[in-house]
Amino acid sequence: MSTAFAAADAGTWYGGAKFGWSHYSDTSANNDFNDNMRQATDFDTNSDNVGGGIFGGYQINNWLAVEGGYDYLGNMQFNGNNGAAGGKMKSQGLQLSLKASYGLSDSWDLYGRAGAMGYRAETEAAGHSTFDTGVRPLLAVGTEYAFTPSLAGRLEYQWVSNVGNENQIGMTADASSVTAGIVYRFGQNTPEPVAAPAPAPAPVAEAPKTFNLKSDVMFGYDSATLTNEGKAAINQLYHSPDLQSATGNTTLVIGYSDRTGSASYNQALSARRAQAVAEQLIGLGMSAENIRTEGRGATDSVTGNTCDNMTGSALKNCLSPDRRVVVQISGQ
Repeated sequence: MSTAFAAADAGTWYGGAKFGWSHYSDTSANNDFNDNMRQATDFDTNSDNVGGGIFGGYQINNWLAVEGGYDYLGNMQFNGNNGAAGGKMKSQGLQLSLKASYGLSDSWDLYGRAGAMGYRAETEAAGHSTFDTGVRPLLAVGTEYAFTPSLAGRLEYQWVSNVGNENQIGMTADASSVTAGIVYRFGQNTPEPVAAPAPAPAPVAEAPKTFNLKSDVMFGYDSATLTNEGKAAINQLYHSPDLQSATGNTTLVIGYSDRTGSASYNQALSARRAQAVAEQLIGLGMSAENIRTEGRGATDSVTGNTCDNMTGSALKNCLSPDRRVVVQISGQ
């Protein structure tokens, strides 16, 4: 059986009221009137009237509930012919049934009920009344539509068999009704709108690790050949914990020069020095695919204008910080 999404939430209570049309059929009486009193020549009957009731229930699970309530089943008028007395039969009762639902959509279902009704039927004729009580089987089918999680409407056909005992009150009949009702459901879980998940924050790239190597230590003046001291400095750098933890990352080796000499010469010299350092790192075990080199000449000066008033060896010594090789390893 399909889950009845239109039904109340499992484990909750509901209540409601209904109103509509009632009809008595298969009527018989204790004076040889049977099958249908409309065919009796001594009586004219009006079997149609209004009916209604109140009800409540407990939703056991998504498709099954137990429901009970009070029903007024209406009354049937009968008028005597040829001087016979007229009267009426009216009935009401308390019912208890199981209600099974089949969901057609999230808001709409079909259902059936089966159970029993404890009735009280009464006839009135010639100023006298008598009543009878009993228990009879009850069947119903209907449909229910949920306007909101707590409020629904229903349309239902109900049938109760053989209401009244003709030997005690003179009549018996089946009681049918077609009613429209409203249902209020208590304690429903109103679904909350599902917010779209917040986008994951963009990963923050770590700043590249930067290692500065003094060109005057690495190379002779105006030379791109590594000195023994330069090779030792690169070997020490390669085996340092900071570099070892990032040997698989992209590595950029940048060569710089001071501002003396022509720009083209300084560019070429800085590029050759960067390449010499890269080849030494590759020889120690770093992957050649991860290393790039650049020569930037006299750009990005470290000394700025601090050496402007110097000449000769004093200027050469002052510009020493500009003659450098920088190893940058991208953040992990």
